[in-house]
Amino acid sequence: MRFTIILFLSYVFVFTSTVGYSQSETNSQSYYDLVINHFTKRLANGKDKYGPQTTPFWMSSLNTATGEHYGNDTLRPDDRPQRLYQDRPVEAPWGSSMYWDMPQVVVAYYLSEKTNDATYSDAADAYIQAFFENCVAKNGRFLWGNHYYYDAFQDATLEFGSDGIAEKVDFATETAVLHEMRPIAPSWQALWNIDPEITEAAIRSAIDGHLTNSATGEFNRHAEGKRGHAFLEAGGVLVYSAAWLYAKTQDASLLEKAKRMANYSFLNKGAETGLLENSPNQDRWDKIYSTTEVGLWARGLLEAANYVDETTRQQWITMADEAMTAWLEYGFDPKQYEYYGILRVSNGEPVFEEDFLNDFESKTVYSPDNYTSFWEPLFPRHDYPMPFAESCLKLYELTGKDYYKSACYRWMAAIKNDLPAWDGKGGYADLYGRVIHFLLGGHKTFSDERFRILAQDVADEAVERLYAQGMFRTHTGEDRYDVADMFGFLAASLIWLETGEEPNMMGIYY
Repeated sequence: MRFTIILFLSYVFVFTSTVGYSQSETNSQSYYDLVINHFTKRLANGKDKYGPQTTPFWMSSLNTATGEHYGNDTLRPDDRPQRLYQDRPVEAPWGSSMYWDMPQVVVAYYLSEKTNDATYSDAADAYIQAFFENCVAKNGRFLWGNHYYYDAFQDATLEFGSDGIAEKVDFATETAVLHEMRPIAPSWQALWNIDPEITEAAIRSAIDGHLTNSATGEFNRHAEGKRGHAFLEAGGVLVYSAAWLYAKTQDASLLEKAKRMANYSFLNKGAETGLLENSPNQDRWDKIYSTTEVGLWARGLLEAANYVDETTRQQWITMADEAMTAWLEYGFDPKQYEYYGILRVSNGEPVFEEDFLNDFESKTVYSPDNYTSFWEPLFPRHDYPMPFAESCLKLYELTGKDYYKSACYRWMAAIKNDLPAWDGKGGYADLYGRVIHFLLGGHKTFSDERFRILAQDVADEAVERLYAQGMFRTHTGEDRYDVADMFGFLAASLIWLETGEEPNMMGIYY
């Protein structure tokens, strides 16, 4: 496969600070102070005090004016886009979602470590303990992710399918077949610190449920024990989880399962292009197309490589390298100076909307646009520009290949050209956080001040658009904090920018 290396080191960027947070809102407080303010208000007012029982669960949806549950959680502004699926309660209305709260939980631990104030860590400890007591199936599998949440008003764990109808879990029969972990990897370490036995059992049960063919490594996004969608984003998290537990237990069977799942995704690719299929085992659009989701898969392998023997580590780095190299070969439009949203696996050609409609009767809302989007909030859209950019950065550090450096500079230029966020409507908390984190990583790796200056601009915009009433709302358009907007990613990035120290995310990777 031919790869043309184009290094844009001579590209001239001019960065000027165009946004800044309101001094009346922040009183010239530092980013760090604003994060402290947020967690203080959030933990003081935003825990479960609803229904017959009071519990340590953190509520998922808060009014920034009060820090308490938003009230009628079904009412959303008409112009607010759907964040998670359509017509499914993934955002845990009326309750709590540990899976989506994981980035916030690990930042709480960091804050207690740095402030010597146990308020934050104590709240996190109690939250995890409550989750263990209320959200674990009889087979040890966690009732979390994209199909389960804890309802604080009913004091019950709920399950829902694609129809969106949520029903109480029957713990006598529940086996968590809809267990699903994507797109973020949990902090297994935070959970392990509270109860290693429960955490180990949950990981083992999940892997056994998701792995549908032990010989080939084929897996399913759901823990159904049968063929389903083997999305790259799910595979990366599963490989990482198995490798993490292998490091704890030295159980060789876990490492073998991780290897086979990694190989399954890697081997299902275009013979001529090397492009990985997004979901190789279903006759859908995501079998014949490839997206920036490959970058999220590569991130999983590169992080998993930290927990295994040197031979496996090098194999996984090589696999990530080859998959990313293939996408970079075809995935950039030099005329638009943007990365494409979809590539055809067979020949590497970009797939625009009209091409999609020629292949299929209609274009699903859950596929990327013509070009990758930094600010599109809908999940799952199989478009992950910042995890892809983070993989470019990590692979440059590991391999020293110039085209990864070139790719990082292209990402920097594309970010600058796409500000203010979302055509001026303002971005979501996690998306701002991911952009800032990548830019700070670029500054650290390349010692190029332009990365840091742009990170500062993005941070200022994020604070200006999101900080209100003593805490962060997590998107514009309403004074609401939503757990699914994963504020922890933004909080950690703001702290890194402010202090020069990157917070320990306890295994969660950007």
